[in-house]
Amino acid sequence: MENRLILGIDNSLDSLNLVVAEEGRIIAERRGRNRRVPSEILPVSVEGILSDSGYGVKDITNIIVTLGPGSFTGIRVAIAFCKGISSALGTPIAGVPTLDALSFPLAFMDDHYLCPLIDAKKGEVFCSLYRARQGRIERLSEYHALKPQNIPALVKTPCICFGTGSLLCEDVLSGINGVALIKDRFQAVSGEALLKTGLPLITGSPSCEVKPIYGRRSEAEIKFNVKLT
Repeated sequence: MENRLILGIDNSLDSLNLVVAEEGRIIAERRGRNRRVPSEILPVSVEGILSDSGYGVKDITNIIVTLGPGSFTGIRVAIAFCKGISSALGTPIAGVPTLDALSFPLAFMDDHYLCPLIDAKKGEVFCSLYRARQGRIERLSEYHALKPQNIPALVKTPCICFGTGSLLCEDVLSGINGVALIKDRFQAVSGEALLKTGLPLITGSPSCEVKPIYGRRSEAEIKFNVKLT
């Protein structure tokens, strides 16, 4: 039986992160920002990392993609790109919530609560509450878009707060006993976290049920009173 070639994509945050793995073993990972629009960056970047690893798009056997919340445009472009490959080649897709993937590297912090914070702009953060137990994470709340002043009501102690939204919440969290605020690490989805959270979700058949998690309505939805799916 041939080894599985897995492509992982996170385009939900400030940078595009790609990972290529053989049977869960990472052989290439790239992260970077680009001034070009996501729909232009993604196909070229995927082709590049695959080519440099000695593969092509047709060699992909499974795809893992983050679902958000995060950048509306980035999420939509990545999911559409993955569904296009799936439709053309019959490649199965697994979708991973971005906040889940962000929390996974701290799964070793037994009996600590974890609160990843993503800068959602407009003075809000995307967040959720997790608990780390025996190398796993358990999500305890919904995915929220909250003002910083509402975060203390969400957390439980001992709690580790981290992510791109941590600076926005520094004033309201820094004085709470039992809350540790990490401002300079765990701000991006690692290739390892994407694989570890996505591999258990992979099935043997293509999936078209991979749906974005936006966290709140987009400006287009509000302005034109429509619902994006």
